[in-house]
Amino acid sequence: MPSPIFWNEISPTKKMEGCVVFLHGRGTTGEDLMPLADEIALPSLRWIFPDAPLPFLEDFDGRMWFASPPDQQGGIIKSRSLLFELLNQLIEKEQTPPQQIVLMGFSQGAVMSLDVGLRFPKRLAGLVAMSGFLPSPETIPAEKSPASAEMPILLVHGTGDDVVNVDGSRQALDVFRKEGYTVDLQEYAMGHQVIPEEILLIRNHLTKLLNL
Repeated sequence: MPSPIFWNEISPTKKMEGCVVFLHGRGTTGEDLMPLADEIALPSLRWIFPDAPLPFLEDFDGRMWFASPPDQQGGIIKSRSLLFELLNQLIEKEQTPPQQIVLMGFSQGAVMSLDVGLRFPKRLAGLVAMSGFLPSPETIPAEKSPASAEMPILLVHGTGDDVVNVDGSRQALDVFRKEGYTVDLQEYAMGHQVIPEEILLIRNHLTKLLNL
């Protein structure tokens, strides 16, 4: 059964050794992230860029994974379910081993990467959350998947971010440490953006994570 989420993708130009599902931020689409994959430039990776299910009301073409509070949680739960289906399609229909799949996101996409990756019943290769936060941290002890226990997590954030405060990643770091996860937080003197140093960090991280 096809995934209910539309996505763009970049196919590997060498034998595929991993797959990155890259989730966009509020008010954009998956297509907007495609240049970042070109900058990371790992030819053995398959890149998938899903579009969020909800329209962004301030922009006809933009999408979002969830609305602002108090309507946030309903959107997160709906998007979580759809992303579970997408991951299951990759694993079961397309025979991509879950240990070769990295879930990565920016802003709202980072929020969904953490939410989904911790609860998904199969162990993924790792999570990368850029400029995000951990929603409903109090639910993690009860809802985390046992399979996620050995999954590395990389958090990246700008200390000058005025859209999603860096405290979001710092608080997530504390929660993950308390829950026993292998987690790192890299902070940069930047705003709500992606800089070349971050691209290099993620390139090196993916290379190590997927044994490229």
